[in-house]
Amino acid sequence: MELNQFIQVGLPISLALIMLSLGLTTRLDLFISQVSKPRATLTGLLAQLCLVPLLALGIVILLDMPPALATGLMILSFCPGGVTSNWFSHMSRANVPLSISLTVIASLITPFTIPLLSELALQWQMEENRAVEIPLGLTMMRLFVISVIPVVLGVVLRTRFEILSQRLQPVVYRLATGLFMCVIAGIIIQQWVRLPDLLAQAGTASMCVILAGMLAGTLLARAMQLSKRDQHTITIEVGMQNGGMALVVTQNVLQSAELSIVPVIYGLIMLLPIYLYSLYARTQPV
Repeated sequence: MELNQFIQVGLPISLALIMLSLGLTTRLDLFISQVSKPRATLTGLLAQLCLVPLLALGIVILLDMPPALATGLMILSFCPGGVTSNWFSHMSRANVPLSISLTVIASLITPFTIPLLSELALQWQMEENRAVEIPLGLTMMRLFVISVIPVVLGVVLRTRFEILSQRLQPVVYRLATGLFMCVIAGIIIQQWVRLPDLLAQAGTASMCVILAGMLAGTLLARAMQLSKRDQHTITIEVGMQNGGMALVVTQNVLQSAELSIVPVIYGLIMLLPIYLYSLYARTQPV
């Protein structure tokens, strides 16, 4: 199998397995109990789905980004959370059930919002020189199959077969993470010669999105007078975007290496600031 074919096949499979592993950690009763406390959940969702795209829009305008990079950044901003944020919430001694709930709810919403918002971003930035089209219905279906179905399946399995799910989840997560890392390595190999230029082009914007999201999440959570644990969770959730989901759109659906630059670079630099924040959060009283 050629490298490009491996990326095209491996990326959606790895993301589907990651979402399945998320579902396998989520018992329905715990999910419902967390959602029944709406202030923290709604604060997190508002920040993820509305505030982050607005921050990305401001960064695009402020940095006067080229159309392809601007579009890639906007698509990334439409893809909140991800399973990795749940691990960092655990590491930070934050509210892990809230983190999982936000990731699950976002995964149920974004298959419908990402294609529509991505189409708007393409029209805004690339209409004059547009070489890619986003098939809305097909994209929604793909994202639904990749995210919603695995999450729902995992929740059902965890609720009905808890012991089996507890044994299965670490295996699925390791398999999914390993495959996803191989896909990212394949993309880096493809772009190796251009990597220094890509870092220079997209690194600043990616770091701005991370830091602005973390700061905005912290301020919003404090304004809503949430507990310290909830504040840490929302800071992490708003600071982290689902680069894998963004790559499904840019690499698999749109098949554009240019649009994939920001999600790849973002994935390379995202972990450091989130990790440093997690170390800081562990030292704070809750």
